[in-house]
Amino acid sequence: VDRLHDELSSRGFQAASIHGDKRHNERQRALRGFEEGRIQILIATDVAARGIDVKDIGLVINYDLPEQSEDYVHRIGRTGRGTKLGNALTFVPAPRASRY
Repeated sequence: VDRLHDELSSRGFQAASIHGDKRHNERQRALRGFEEGRIQILIATDVAARGIDVKDIGLVINYDLPEQSEDYVHRIGRTGRGTKLGNALTFVPAPRASRY
């Protein structure tokens, strides 16, 4: 999460990150900035993202595949709530070539 945040920030995006190793006030500040529109991109782990309720999220990007299908539904459920439309993209790593 922090590496992705640093990479996006270095490219000029207004990004913030939240995860379990951040203090509560740091997570709240990042979330508030995202809700107020000062932060364009909020990067979160599954654990940190639980319970987030932000209106009008138009895009969720899964940087990796969740292990459980319920986690995937929970992630993409952050967008397109109610009558709103939203998009979800998932990066899927290419399978590694077999040596056999």
